[in-house]
Amino acid sequence: MKVDSKIFKGIEYVQVSELPQAQREILTQTINPDLFIKLLVDGKIISGCLQYKDYSAWYQEQYQPRINVSREPSRVPGLEIKPNLA
Repeated sequence: MKVDSKIFKGIEYVQVSELPQAQREILTQTINPDLFIKLLVDGKIISGCLQYKDYSAWYQEQYQPRINVSREPSRVPGLEIKPNLA
């Protein structure tokens, strides 16, 4: 599931640590590390953030295709399923 963005001073972003675990694991292995940003919020530096546009592009290009592949039914060679016409 794609997460909602947060907005701080006009910057739409997501914090990687708040993503679902499966997304977090794949994202850290597949995204360009130069895309990570840090934000200064109330005097605290929040690291491990991505602009929402970068997260959204990653989600559509990397994560969503993996989910769709894993949801396809598995096929057993030589097994044929016939409809029950009784």
